[in-house]
Amino acid sequence: AQVGTSQVALLAESVGVPVLMCCQSFKFTERVQTDSFVYNELLDPDQVAKTPGATNFLEKWKDQNCVHLLNLAYDVTPASLVSAVITEISVVPTTSVPVILRLKNCDVY
Repeated sequence: AQVGTSQVALLAESVGVPVLMCCQSFKFTERVQTDSFVYNELLDPDQVAKTPGATNFLEKWKDQNCVHLLNLAYDVTPASLVSAVITEISVVPTTSVPVILRLKNCDVY
């Protein structure tokens, strides 16, 4: 999911709001991601350094040897924070994703 999705899901869970994810089933994978640094896409770090309408403390970040900016495109939202996944197949609980993966590998559906 895009960066920030896990924080939104965490906040929603804390106030009892269900979180629904929309995803095509071809995006399901058997690969386990333990954190957002696994197979992530990196964006331009200068996007993080620019703060419109505020003092830019990171203006000369490239001149500092000890400063390294990381601009991640995606984060990992824990399945425990997601109430259901809406796919082209059906609305399924997160616990059903492995079943869909097994069926997809057998070309059953």
